[in-house]
Amino acid sequence: MQVRMAICKRRLATVWFVGGGIVFLIVILQTVLGRFGDKAATAWGWLLPSIMPTLSLIIGVLVTDALGKGVEIAKGDSFLYKVTLGLSVAYLGAVLLTILIAPFAPVTPLRLMEQSNLWLGPMQGLVAASLGAFFIKRQED
Repeated sequence: MQVRMAICKRRLATVWFVGGGIVFLIVILQTVLGRFGDKAATAWGWLLPSIMPTLSLIIGVLVTDALGKGVEIAKGDSFLYKVTLGLSVAYLGAVLLTILIAPFAPVTPLRLMEQSNLWLGPMQGLVAASLGAFFIKRQED
């Protein structure tokens, strides 16, 4: 089954910018309220590599399309889109959960952020691979 690429790109961008924005705002509030003390740079050093590469990829695709220099693909693979969307939601949920569960964890928030790279790293790789595959896959007519 095929889906319209333009709609799928917008939906994926929305998921990433809303999800990333929520996480970003929470970490801003935590920083301003002193949650990380004098180690705020460590928290941001964890957050930014967790979301910025994917947001940059999505922005790059959208800007390239807007300038008319993108690959013209009218339709995309429905299954690959659903996998990409599901992985994106799961990954952003895991990032958010890492922040929200910190008050209940037996370790400090910064230590939990460090530990979360054990599961976030592989998940981020899967998300990036699925996004890349979805954005460049040519659909057979």
